[in-house]
Amino acid sequence: MAKRVALAVCGIVLCAMCLSGCGKQPDNEQVLRTAVDQINTQTPMEIDEITRLDSASYVLPTTLHYHYTLALDSLSEAERADMVAYMRATMPDRLRAESGSAAMSEMSITLHYLYNNPAGELLYEVAIAPEEYAPVAD
Repeated sequence: MAKRVALAVCGIVLCAMCLSGCGKQPDNEQVLRTAVDQINTQTPMEIDEITRLDSASYVLPTTLHYHYTLALDSLSEAERADMVAYMRATMPDRLRAESGSAAMSEMSITLHYLYNNPAGELLYEVAIAPEEYAPVAD
């Protein structure tokens, strides 16, 4: 899971840095498009023994989608609830720990994780809003 987060953060931060270096403030579409392009050059990517990152996409104005395949045909309601709860509990802290996540939060980028089975059927999804992973005030 840390690879997924690092990949997204790096893509977005690199884009923002490149565009800022050119003397102009990047807009959300430029940042999202560049992040998606960078992620998709590295996919498909095996994350672990049952998880593959297939691609990334975006929806304007500020949503970055990660499309995964799990090597599971189905999940029980309890398994689905556990997986969603785990992601909701751990992802904000993991995102905050990545350099550049503050910039993503400031740009109001929502991260949307979609997990499908090998047949392409949605198993579960989790959206992490920018205020959920924004830096915590001291």
